Amino acid sequence: MASPSSLLLIDDDPDILMTLTAYLEDSGYQVYGAKDGESGVELFARCNPDIVITDLRMPKLDGYGVISAIKARSPQTPIIALTGTGDYHVAGQVTALGAWGCLYKPLNDLNDLILAIETALEQSSNQGGVT
Repeated sequence: MASPSSLLLIDDDPDILMTLTAYLEDSGYQVYGAKDGESGVELFARCNPDIVITDLRMPKLDGYGVISAIKARSPQTPIIALTGTGDYHVAGQVTALGAWGCLYKPLNDLNDLILAIETALEQSSNQGGVT
C-alpha cells in the first residue's frame, strides 16, 4: 500500500489549523502544521511535503512570501493559497507567484479543499512531481 500524501498546512489561526489538520488527517493525509509563514518555510525544508496549503495573511512572513520562498526552493511543489479576503483578484496574484490555486475562507464545504488537493497532486504527478 502506498504511503499517504504529506502536506504542510500553514495558518496563523489556531482554530483553523486544528480543524483543518484533523479533517485532513481523517481524510488520509499526513499533515505537518505551522502557525506562521516563517515556521512553515522552515518546516517545509525539514519535511519536504508533497503539497503546501498556506493562508495569505499572517505575521512574520505572509503567504505571498511563503509561496515565493517555497517555489524558489522547490518549483514543482504544488501550493494552494487560502484567504479570508473577499478580493477575488487574489487568485490571479497567487497563481502569478506559482500557486496552483486559491480557496476562499470560510470553507463552506471541506470537500472543496480535498478536491483541490487531489487535483493538484494528480497534476503534479503527471508533470513528474509527486510520486
